[in-house]
Amino acid sequence: MAPKRIWIMDGHNMIFAIGPLQRLQVSDRREEARRGLAERLERFALTRGEKVLVVFDGNELPSNPDALRKPLFEMVYARRGEGSADERIIREARLCLGRGLLVTVVTDDVNTLAGKLPRGAHHLGVQAFWVKHIEKEVGEGGKQVEGDFSDVEREMLARASMIERVPEAHDSIPSPRAVRARAPEDAMRERISRKRERGRLRQERRLKRHAKR
Repeated sequence: MAPKRIWIMDGHNMIFAIGPLQRLQVSDRREEARRGLAERLERFALTRGEKVLVVFDGNELPSNPDALRKPLFEMVYARRGEGSADERIIREARLCLGRGLLVTVVTDDVNTLAGKLPRGAHHLGVQAFWVKHIEKEVGEGGKQVEGDFSDVEREMLARASMIERVPEAHDSIPSPRAVRARAPEDAMRERISRKRERGRLRQERRLKRHAKR
């Protein structure tokens, strides 16, 4: 029986919202981060008998070797010339709605993606999805603070694409060029940490205000 629902996942956005996967991403283990996300989401698809489509930005990557297609699980990259991952997700959501499928898009990108989804598509934040469907009780790596980290995500992706194109030395001594390319990563990790802390404080203030009512 064909699935009646499709879950469309904002791949890189999910990686940056999930602590263990984010740490792999920013420590130059991006393939491991993508593979870790894919394995969990494929298990989710098979368990529920529902289709999962994971969309990554691929415009700046030299190749996309881990793109794949299975009956209930598909991982794709937005190709050069067809727009960003956000545009690909919006198009896929519209096409699936047209085929009569129930559509849920999982992303924390509120401004540039969730707010532009076609009428009838549902939106779910990354942590709400992850805790309910993947980790069930306490999200992997501890509770995360929800928020819109799309601006930091885009800058990190730009940095990552630059680093991926830098040739690595095969011996134990990195080339000066590779060292210079990796230098901004510490600053980027600090920016993400500060942004998440601000989000956590805002969440605490909201909870306190609700408790007083």
